Amino acid sequence: MIVKALSIVSPSVQRIISGEKIVEIRRWLPPEIPFLDLVLVENEIYLTEEGQEDPNGLARAIVDITDVHEWTREEAESQGVDWIPDYVCWELSNVRHIVPPIPCAARRKIYKIDINASLPIGR
Repeated sequence: MIVKALSIVSPSVQRIISGEKIVEIRRWLPPEIPFLDLVLVENEIYLTEEGQEDPNGLARAIVDITDVHEWTREEAESQGVDWIPDYVCWELSNVRHIVPPIPCAARRKIYKIDINASLPIGR
């Protein structure tokens, strides 16, 4: 089954699964709102260049992006991180844990991966 995926550097996907992290901060907007059934791939390296990938990614969760809003200085301070202007928060909901995680490549932006049609989803 072909699905859309987004790579996120570790340990952020684990924090999303646990409910500690309810937004993903990005410089760009998702292609549509709502954006349903997005697979989150956790990887260990920041992907900063076009075409760069990490072959050691793990598909760990599926989420829905229900809205976006401007990332504010106050929100950054409450998260304990440095604020950067012109970033947006993708509001995440309906988090479904993939157990066990599925090995796959991590790439930049939203990309497509081919994974087993019977995803092992936990709650």
